[in-house]
Amino acid sequence: MKNYKVRIYGMGIEAVAKIPFQNEPSTQEIEDAVAIYLSENQMEYIELDTNFYSKKRYTITYEEIQE
Repeated sequence: MKNYKVRIYGMGIEAVAKIPFQNEPSTQEIEDAVAIYLSENQMEYIELDTNFYSKKRYTITYEEIQE
């Protein structure tokens, strides 16, 4: 099991979560997991981000974290 720190910003929000995956995730798996975490309010913190240049786009970054 690998844990990843996932950050999404854009579309008026900024949020971070630690998400576990069995293997190296694909971009589609990352996007699906973020959608689930956002819909279930499991992101560690969600802030309004009014400075992002577009409310129609978002950026997702992720990195493996060691525990």
